[in-house]
Amino acid sequence: MADGRRVPFSGRLMVDEERILDIIDRMRVAVPEELKQARRVMQEQERLLAEAQGRLQQTLEEKGLLAAIEEERQRLLQQAEAEAAQVRAGADEYARQVLEELDERLTKLLTNVHNGLSTLSNT
Repeated sequence: MADGRRVPFSGRLMVDEERILDIIDRMRVAVPEELKQARRVMQEQERLLAEAQGRLQQTLEEKGLLAAIEEERQRLLQQAEAEAAQVRAGADEYARQVLEELDERLTKLLTNVHNGLSTLSNT
């Protein structure tokens, strides 16, 4: 700091001009550097904020994607269950038809066997 002397009978202060100019020069050098540092800090804050927003957006998109995947999984599962029920119903119907045909054939065969036995018994 510059020291000065008071001028008698006035509110003024006399200072060493060379010393004051030196202080002003140092301030001119220091202030731009501090401004540069402040700008760097602000840029870094903006970068971090943009990065955080990007991560948030990505997370939200991933969650949306995960929700869509889960929805599609549920849809496919329901579709598979419906198709499986149709296959089971078709298999049951086929088995019923085969058993009815077999029953019909066996009934005819049994009738033929009974008729043959009856014929043999009457002779």
